[in-house]
Amino acid sequence: MKIIKADAISFKQYYPHLDQGILLESYFKKNGGLDKMIKKHRDLSLFLDSGAYSAFTQNIEIDIDEYIQYIKDNKDCISQYAVLDVIGDAQGTLENQLYMEERGLSPIPCFHYGDDEMYLREYLKKNNYIALGGMVKRPKIQLEYWLDEIWGKYLTNADGTAKLRIHGFGMTSVSLMKRYPWYSVDSTSWVLTGRFGAVFCDVGDYNKIAISNKGDVEGTGHYCQLDKHSQERIQKYFANLGEGYAIEELAEDYKKRDEVNILYFLDLEKYLTDNPARFIQTQTTLF
Repeated sequence: MKIIKADAISFKQYYPHLDQGILLESYFKKNGGLDKMIKKHRDLSLFLDSGAYSAFTQNIEIDIDEYIQYIKDNKDCISQYAVLDVIGDAQGTLENQLYMEERGLSPIPCFHYGDDEMYLREYLKKNNYIALGGMVKRPKIQLEYWLDEIWGKYLTNADGTAKLRIHGFGMTSVSLMKRYPWYSVDSTSWVLTGRFGAVFCDVGDYNKIAISNKGDVEGTGHYCQLDKHSQERIQKYFANLGEGYAIEELAEDYKKRDEVNILYFLDLEKYLTDNPARFIQTQTTLF
């Protein structure tokens, strides 16, 4: 599975020394750093998101013809690109998909949380790579129920493997990454988690811990509140990660937290590539 780091602009600016693979950025940032990044890094492998949601929240309309031309003008570094989706309008999204295809492009179609499943069935007729969207800020329990239904009904073979390539837009939950046989997901967790003072780790029951010394160090789950044995295990994990990180620098420097979070997701990506998930939906009955 590919875990694509979203916010390519920040990644290329601060962490070019780390393994990057495909990065995701939003067309909505065209005048906010995207153009400059592409001109500077023509060897970039970019997954371009339309930025429709960001535009929607700011009541800005994206011109589909300009989006199409931008993809064509930068085809040497845009390896994948999504349809210009219409937020809250599944029919409009489908029409944009067909419009882009008629103009020689092959955008990845996007089926959103809450859309009528007829649209997913339509995309499945001729596409081997489909994205699931509209998942950001949904409660995890609600999202898992929906994903179970969609994966179980349409996307998996009898043995739990994926029938086709599926991308998860804004998939931030590690447990949901592990639950389904995604081909790819993207997430800003590598950067947002560090900026909020926390780090991902792979130590026993610990998946993520608060570590910054600038917040509430007495809060439940903060590194400072863990027992000595747990602290020692976490210290060892970070000391052996990459070139090694000390707890003190992670507590002080958000860029160091970003780095360990990137390395965590690189390790998770390798694990899920070597051990791909299988999803077989089980039904609970009373009898």
